[in-house]
Parts: sequence; C-alpha cells; structure tokens
Amino acid sequence: MTIKINRLLWLGAAVALMQSGVLYAMVQQHVSILRDGTDITLQSEPVDPHDFLRGDYVTLRYAISNIEVGKISGMIPATDGPADVYVTVKEGDGGVWTFAGASWQEIKDVPSGEVQLHGRTSSFAKAAAYSPLRITYGIERYYVPEGQGRAIEAQQQERKIEAVIAVSSTGEAQIRALKDNGTVLYEEPIY
Repeated sequence: MTIKINRLLWLGAAVALMQSGVLYAMVQQHVSILRDGTDITLQSEPVDPHDFLRGDYVTLRYAISNIEVGKISGMIPATDGPADVYVTVKEGDGGVWTFAGASWQEIKDVPSGEVQLHGRTSSFAKAAAYSPLRITYGIERYYVPEGQGRAIEAQQQERKIEAVIAVSSTGEAQIRALKDNGTVLYEEPIY
C-alpha cells in the first residue's frame, strides 16, 4: 500500500513539474522576444467595437493585415487552408514601418533596413491577384487594465494609435507598447 502511495506521489510530482516547465517555456518565449527582438512601430487602423463580454483589451489591425495576393512572391501553397506568409517591413516617415514585400516562403536574406514578420492566413483559394488576404501576426489583441479598453478604442477612432512591436529573428512578434501621438499609453513589462 505504501509503495502504491509513493508511486502516485512521484507521478503527481512529475506531472506538476512538466506543467510548470511548459508554462515557463511559454513565458520565456514571450520574454525573449520582448528582450531581444527588433522594435518596429506599426500604425494601427480603427476596428469596429467588440462585444462587451470579451473583457478589456484593444483590438488592433494594421496596414499589413490585408495584402493583395499578387504582392506575395514565391510558390503558392499546394493546398488551401491555413498558410504561412512572411512579410517584410521597412521604416517610413515618422518612424512608422510600412509594407516592403511578402513571400509564401521564409525570406532567408532579408534586405538591410527591413524586418521580417511571420504571419498566417486562413484561406487563399480562388483569390484573384488583386484580392486582399487577411493576415494575422499574433499582435491583433492587447490586454489593458480593466476599464481602459473602450477609451483606447475611442482614441483609435479619433486618432491612430501606434503599436511598438518587438520582432524576433524568426519573425515572431509581441506588442511592446501602445502609443498615442508619441506618448506611451501602455508598456508591456518583461516579466
């Protein structure tokens, strides 16, 4: 009986340790992008208000969120469905980064002065060359202190909110901060 209890205790401890390790890995990935990533600033665009039941976050969309199929180079994926898209941006007027190019495959030699973002599109079948594809980068939602989300979305409708984005060497992105006319509204802590 004692051996069975000891075995269950060891098994429980092993499961708890594995769960803790997975959580630590998730946090560490987020932190490493914020700590070591290249910062770019993207101009956000207004988004229709969201449901009251979803909590306090700001929904963000960017000019690079919709890209015409004809502007994406490389081999089109063989099957329809979710697909990776690699988008390069370059710094433009006022420090805001803008679209430079896109490819269906990872760009191995990103031109100097450009940064590559790894995005995903849900479907591209039957899209004409001029049809825009909706691309997500994992930076479309930013959680803010309770009661602040609606105020920021209202500001976004009046003036454009800028998002400072940290981008890893593999193109993964995290929101570092939100700015309104150069003033930092919120900044993501590293831990």
